Amino acid sequence: MVNLLPRSYYDVNPQRRDYVKDAAQFMSGIGDSVNSYAYAQPKGSVQSILLGADRNTQMNLGRSLGKIGNSIPGVSKEAAYRFAASPAAKQALRFVPGLTAAGTALAVGDIVLGDESFGNKAMDTAAMGIGGTIGGFVGMGNPLAIAGGATLGKTISDGTQWLFGDKKSPEERRMEEALLALRGGAI
Repeated sequence: MVNLLPRSYYDVNPQRRDYVKDAAQFMSGIGDSVNSYAYAQPKGSVQSILLGADRNTQMNLGRSLGKIGNSIPGVSKEAAYRFAASPAAKQALRFVPGLTAAGTALAVGDIVLGDESFGNKAMDTAAMGIGGTIGGFVGMGNPLAIAGGATLGKTISDGTQWLFGDKKSPEERRMEEALLALRGGAI
């Protein structure tokens, strides 16, 4: 059982409070709770994959990180795979599936709920489809690669719209139209 209350909560007359230690203990308790939930899920389930507890997903991510490191000029194959197998890299890779899913959900939410024009939404949707398709081919059907490709496609589409667009938000356009109407005597 993990105690989520800091030790200083129980002190009647604390002489010295160690807030950093209390915060670290609290965060450790949250991490322990998430880990116990994640590892209690069936192997290969969506929950275990998104929480970084699925061994196959983590091994594939580690291999991919080693391959990426190996492609950097001046980095040997042994060094790249040794880094990918390090505890720090393994811990960081646990966040990749959840962050990929969250990024894709936010990209879809931006398309559905955003106040951009229909043309912008169509371009974003097409870019997500193209990015997801490329991610599916490159990742050999891996759902994380598809989601990452779709998110990257949306990011490239947004960057293109910002770079070549008029750099104004829909709200700024409406304000300019209202100002022009006010100056022209329409209002």
